[in-house]
Amino acid sequence: MVSWPLFEIIVTTVALVALLLSARQAVVVRKLKREITQLRAQLEEEHDVPKEPKVNFSASLNQAERKTLVSAEGAAAHGDKYRYVASLADQGIDAKGIAAALQMAPAEVEQLIQLARLKQPEKAVKH
Repeated sequence: MVSWPLFEIIVTTVALVALLLSARQAVVVRKLKREITQLRAQLEEEHDVPKEPKVNFSASLNQAERKTLVSAEGAAAHGDKYRYVASLADQGIDAKGIAAALQMAPAEVEQLIQLARLKQPEKAVKH
């Protein structure tokens, strides 16, 4: 059996090692916290967040008007595509030929032909 003084020495040694490890851990934690603070400061310096510009109502209105004009022009272009496809289909050109001529996807041409058929049921649009 282990004698009492030897047991006290072992327990004291283990306690001392635990105390030293705890002190070392505290030093490492402080060092890591300092490094994190430095890295955050460095990151904030490198990536300065720009302040939000003052909102100018006139500029916003002008931008909205420009977007509306662009959208209207785009819608007109789509309407033109529809008319071109319907006209060419009426002339007997198939979907692949129309797609090649107008540089459109064949599936899109077929959909436009279907729409033309629905719009003008009395006038058979050829596929």
